[in-house]
Amino acid sequence: MDEPVDAVAPALTDPLEPPPRRRRRERSVGRDVGVPLLAIAAVLGAIFAVQYLRTLRAESGNSGVTTTVLGSDGFTPIKLGVISGGDIDLGKPAPDFQLADAGGAVVTLADFRGKPVMVNFWATWCVPCRKETPDLVALQTEWGTTAQIVGVNYYESPDTVLAFASEFSMNYPLPLDRNGEVTGSYKLTGLPESFFLDGQGVVRDHRIGIVPPGVARCIVAGIQRGQYKPDECR
Repeated sequence: MDEPVDAVAPALTDPLEPPPRRRRRERSVGRDVGVPLLAIAAVLGAIFAVQYLRTLRAESGNSGVTTTVLGSDGFTPIKLGVISGGDIDLGKPAPDFQLADAGGAVVTLADFRGKPVMVNFWATWCVPCRKETPDLVALQTEWGTTAQIVGVNYYESPDTVLAFASEFSMNYPLPLDRNGEVTGSYKLTGLPESFFLDGQGVVRDHRIGIVPPGVARCIVAGIQRGQYKPDECR
C-alpha cells in the first residue's frame, strides 16, 4: 500500500528565513561598518562640544579668572581673559586680552600698541609648534623692539610652559590661556596659528600652521610700511 505523499516529502525550509550562516555574515558586516561609524561620530561630537564650550566662554561676560598683582598701592584684583571685544576678520581690531604668564606677571595685548605684533597660539605637546619655536626665537632677536611676538599658550600649567621655555630659550612673552577663553575668542582651527596685528591692534594677516621666517619678515615689513596686503607674502 502506497504511503501518503506527505509522509515521504522532505521538510521545506521557509523561503523567507535566511540560512544561519548568511545571518552571521550580515551581522559581522554590520558590526564592521557600524563600530567605525560610531567612533567617528564620537570624535566629531567631541570636537563640536569643545568648540561650543570655547564659544560660550568667549561670549560670557564673567568667564574670566580673577587674580591679584602687586602694584605701587598694594595688591589689586585683575580679571584675566578677554578684556575687550573684537573681530578676527582682516582689517578689524583683534580681541584684546590680559593673561598671566608662567611667572605670574600680567601680559596685556594693548601694551604692545605702536608696533607690529605676531600673536602666536601654541602648546608644548604640538609637534609643529615645537618645530616653529626656534624660528620665532630668532625672529624676536632680529626684530628687537621694532616688532613683538606674543606666544599664547593653550591650556597648560606654568611648570610645563616654564620647562619648555627654558629648553628653547624663549625670549618673548608667554601668557597662559588656562581656561581657553582667549583661544575661543580668536576662533582657532588648530595649533600653531598666528595673527599679525598693526600698531593699532588691527588684524592684517592670519596664518594657520607654521609660518616660515621669510613670510613672517615679509608680513611685518609690509605692516611697518603701512601698505601691507595679505597676498604679498606667500
